Amino acid sequence: MAARSRYALIIAALALPWVCGIAWAQPQQLPPDLHGWASASIDFVFKEDFKGAEEEAKKITRAYPEHPAGYFFLAAVAEAWMQRYQSNKKEAEFYRFCDQAVEKAEKILAANPNDDWARFFMGGAEGYKGTFEARYERYITAFRYGWKGVSIFLKMSAGGSQNPDINFGIGTYDYWRSALMKMLWWMPGVEDKREIGIDKLKGVIKNGVYTRAAAGCVLIDVFMNEKRYEEALGVANDMGKKYPKAISFMWGRAAALHGLKRYDEAVAAYKAIYAKCEKDQNTNHYNAVKARVGMAKAFLAMGKNNEALEQVNAVAEYQLSKDIKKRLDSDLSEANTIKKRANKGNKNSDGGEELASEGGG
Repeated sequence: MAARSRYALIIAALALPWVCGIAWAQPQQLPPDLHGWASASIDFVFKEDFKGAEEEAKKITRAYPEHPAGYFFLAAVAEAWMQRYQSNKKEAEFYRFCDQAVEKAEKILAANPNDDWARFFMGGAEGYKGTFEARYERYITAFRYGWKGVSIFLKMSAGGSQNPDINFGIGTYDYWRSALMKMLWWMPGVEDKREIGIDKLKGVIKNGVYTRAAAGCVLIDVFMNEKRYEEALGVANDMGKKYPKAISFMWGRAAALHGLKRYDEAVAAYKAIYAKCEKDQNTNHYNAVKARVGMAKAFLAMGKNNEALEQVNAVAEYQLSKDIKKRLDSDLSEANTIKKRANKGNKNSDGGEELASEGGG
């Protein structure tokens, strides 16, 4: 499961939906220049032009210093950069921007409790914190921040808000809460809202203002979790056409192809990710390791043991920091398993077909 979705599971395990008496209606229009800069910033993020994305967000803070939107989008840029490069280098500025977004939103809401966008940006900033904390497996703080964000969106929904972007958080919550509760068979009476969550996320991709692409990332994870690989591939391909440089959709496409047992194509997809990430300056090799393990899994599934060994042996050569080793623990363990199975396959020439079958599960 992708790290960006894990905090939703933590929320789902502990939280119960509740309602609030505040009423919202159709969200007021944001100033056209603010909306234009915000949209441009998002577009630059998924084109992996983080400098351009930051410049657009700063235009908002200069023109509207008391509005939360600019700080929210600056936080989004910092978080996207850290996710892309799997680095925590921008953590301090990320939290500073999140806190500024919340602070500005609170001031607006003190004067106008029904300001729909102020409340959305406040909830989004808290949710971003939860996503970041979950990536580093700090699950207590991930739950605290994540639930703050989701509860704000649930309040807005219960009050009748027509802001389509709140369904990004609610749809994610509905799906992962139900997915977790399905595993907790001893807890009766929990409604299965997986399809409701999926429909909400589809609606966001179609009608969202600022969260369309992000909803696509989550929906790929959801479909992969459901083993609906064809649908996951469809979302990854559709999003990839608009944002061919976005690594999130490249990962989704590679994983979906593997799930469909289109192993040759999966290898090519992982190889493209590897080539992209090896060009990164000051790389910590996180992405390269995951891409090589992905290739190795696909090669093993095809019975190409030597090719699989080439990839896992290369993984063993990387000099990884303690933090990156910890975060790649399951991948490094999988690489060792692949190595053992590939070596066994080479020693037992008549076992290749069996190994390939096992590798594709």
